[in-house]
Amino acid sequence: MRGRGLGCILLAALVPFPLASSAAGAATPQRVTIGTGSGHLSYPDAQATLKLRPGDTLCIAPGKYTGLALGNLAGTAEAPITVTCDPETLFTTATPQPNDFPHIAYVRFEGFRYIGYNSSCMRITGNSHHVAFKDFVIKDASGYCFHVYDPKKVFDGTRESTFHDFKWENVTIDGKVNGHAITNTDYNISAMRSVALDFEIVGCTFRRFDNTKQAFGAICLDKCFNLRVHGCSFSDMGMARSPIGHNICIGGSGTFTVYANRFTRQWANDVRMFPMKLNALGYNGPDAACRFYNNISWEKRKYPMYEHNRLKQADLDASRGYFSHAASEVCFNTLYRSRRAADSGDPYVGVLADIYGPDVIVKHNLIIEPEADAPFDPKRDYVCHLGAGPQTGLVIENNLVCRTWAEAGLGDTETFTPTATSRARDAATGRIPYITQDHYGNNRYAGPAADFGAVESR
Repeated sequence: MRGRGLGCILLAALVPFPLASSAAGAATPQRVTIGTGSGHLSYPDAQATLKLRPGDTLCIAPGKYTGLALGNLAGTAEAPITVTCDPETLFTTATPQPNDFPHIAYVRFEGFRYIGYNSSCMRITGNSHHVAFKDFVIKDASGYCFHVYDPKKVFDGTRESTFHDFKWENVTIDGKVNGHAITNTDYNISAMRSVALDFEIVGCTFRRFDNTKQAFGAICLDKCFNLRVHGCSFSDMGMARSPIGHNICIGGSGTFTVYANRFTRQWANDVRMFPMKLNALGYNGPDAACRFYNNISWEKRKYPMYEHNRLKQADLDASRGYFSHAASEVCFNTLYRSRRAADSGDPYVGVLADIYGPDVIVKHNLIIEPEADAPFDPKRDYVCHLGAGPQTGLVIENNLVCRTWAEAGLGDTETFTPTATSRARDAATGRIPYITQDHYGNNRYAGPAADFGAVESR
């Protein structure tokens, strides 16, 4: 049963909200309800069919549905449209569903639950921008959860040719067997399809990505510029033996800022980056770099916290000057009790940062009990691995490696804050201007000094 049927439209019409005008002359926001408790809800021309206006709320009635598709729906910056679910609304399916969302702008999706969902949840295409997702629970799913991709959307130097201003907040994805959670990628840099600008992922939880057949990471965004990922947690990602390579929590190309996140028990890179500038629309200024700071990685297996790669020059040349190489900065992170996991069959040995290209700064990081399943080697570099040999433009200094937790002198594994006598306290030199406060609002610096490592955002 499809939601575009007469029953759903009649139900929407029966909702007792008058179309009165306010004192200012604007229509009073209305609440429109769709759904009769089951089936697939499909409104390809939602605004016209449901007579929705900016500021309205579209509510999905209680029930168990196989999916939702909405197209041609737009609010305004001052009055976005909200799409929300009743607390008893659930999406579940054993077969892929046509969950297409073309031309969505100034729309907020809130309070969705997808349980046992064997399909992509939302495929976003067309002229879509200023879209937010909040308070989602997606459990035991396959396919791409949020697929922001359109093969016809090719970057031409304008903002209109991009997907821009997307935000995910308090989204939990628990249990994934294939497919990325959030992605726009087709792994083709030079084609310049589905370029993304100003994405933010905050306060989200990603866990139990089993990936028994293929290594899909949680967040994979290519050609994405000014992505911010912060206040998120990632746990139990990847697998010990993969037929095609290890997994990632966050990966892609562009300029990412990843800070104040916690990573635990990964068979995966925490971040795997191909840093790249966009030489248009003001995205190529002096701050156009990848930044990885104030993150905590605990009990990870084998692979590094941060991997810096270099894009093929041929791909950049094919971009007609729009794309160029960018640098990485890896600062104020804590790596605690990593594992060498030599019996996994993969000879790779992970450290804090694995570097395969030039122009990387690695400063003020704290490493505690590295490779805890192997004897400590005082001659080994647990900070960086130069996987492609020496590189130009590297600054690797003032990082602290502690053999034991007691030697590090931190207070606890909730805050990771150094005690008064810790070797990690007030030891850093130099100032990084964009790290000015800790997550309690206190000034991070006392003069030129700062602590090593990260501070947990709790």
